[in-house]
Amino acid sequence: MTRKTIAAVAATALLVPALLAAAGQAVHEPEVQGLAQRVIERLDLTPEQVKEVRGILASHKDELTFELKRIQATRGTMFDAIHADTFSEAEIRNAAGAVGRAEADLAVTRGKVAQEVRKVLTPEQQAKAKEVLADARAVVQGMISRMVERLNSDPLAGV
Repeated sequence: MTRKTIAAVAATALLVPALLAAAGQAVHEPEVQGLAQRVIERLDLTPEQVKEVRGILASHKDELTFELKRIQATRGTMFDAIHADTFSEAEIRNAAGAVGRAEADLAVTRGKVAQEVRKVLTPEQQAKAKEVLADARAVVQGMISRMVERLNSDPLAGV
């Protein structure tokens, strides 16, 4: 794996799922790699730290892959239930529950990965990581706030 690939996987495992879940949007791979590169630069990881993070991510690769595919499948099922020709609250709730369970499993794995990665970081890098996460949270909260504002005004303004 190249450093760029490791950075992309690290960002995906640690930051991107939270952004995607909150924003409800897809992120293209180059954007993920750009985000990962900025995170690596902000944390100023050494080659040895990159190697250690590579090992951590490799040890969780199968689990993360399975969980992300499960989220993709359950979200697809929920989308279909929401947009079915016949409305069924029970089917929508059942599908949403499956998404929630899949998201919970991924959240636990992300927590494990984050804990392992934190052990590789120096105290200064851990502080920087908290700043990166705070910035990510602020972006998501800002997006949600703008969506709520649009809904409370005229969501079709300008159309």
